[in-house]
Amino acid sequence: MENMDQSLCNPGARAERRRCTFGWEGGKGLFSEKGVCYTENMYCIEDLKESGLRIAVEKPGFTYGHDAVLLAGFARIKKQDKLLDLGCGCGILAVLLERRTGAETYGVDIRPEACALTRESARLNGQAIHVLEQDLRTLALAPGQRPFDAIVCNPPYFAGGTPSPDPARRVCTHQDTATIQDVAACASGLLKYGGRLFLCYPAGGVAVCMAALMAHSLSPKRLQPVAPRGKTPYLVLLEARKGGGPGLRWEPVIRV
Repeated sequence: MENMDQSLCNPGARAERRRCTFGWEGGKGLFSEKGVCYTENMYCIEDLKESGLRIAVEKPGFTYGHDAVLLAGFARIKKQDKLLDLGCGCGILAVLLERRTGAETYGVDIRPEACALTRESARLNGQAIHVLEQDLRTLALAPGQRPFDAIVCNPPYFAGGTPSPDPARRVCTHQDTATIQDVAACASGLLKYGGRLFLCYPAGGVAVCMAALMAHSLSPKRLQPVAPRGKTPYLVLLEARKGGGPGLRWEPVIRV
């Protein structure tokens, strides 16, 4: 099993297999009316409208949704935490939480393109976010390595249905490369005793999600539903604690 020792401790230790082109390339970039810079490869730089932050995202492809933004607001991260964005995608959670908290921040994703985007966002923002390209199903701490205090994850939701023809979107939304059971097993192995996992999940799958968490010694401690006005919840934000005892706190519904 691969471990996290050199690659996560030294962000330059693992070379990217494929480099992406961002921003202006010899004056060939195109600005939209909203000030989004598109490159020839259809990657773009977006303004997050928070603390001067910018983020590199795929266009076309799967970027990030409001569920990730809600999860960033739900997660309780401290400055002294060692934080991991598990399945970081374009790095939206890592970028927001590193800037808001100053935590020592890491990101892991199976896709080289996603890792390149997160690294570029960190560079644009002057952030020290360490990124590793690896399958979370083979991720483990090296002997003697400090475990994580907190993990955030916006996992793939869908186990069935018609998958997107776009490979980037399919990896992010369908459980082809990681199930909620895989996420729970990985998080449990990387967290310290008492460490916290923060994730979002469809409300209809909350029983499956909680069962997976508890099977790996992750006790659900805090839950916040998300619902449109006048409708039932479609999403839940969850905090689980490794080795935690019984007792679940329900927080007020977020209306969107």
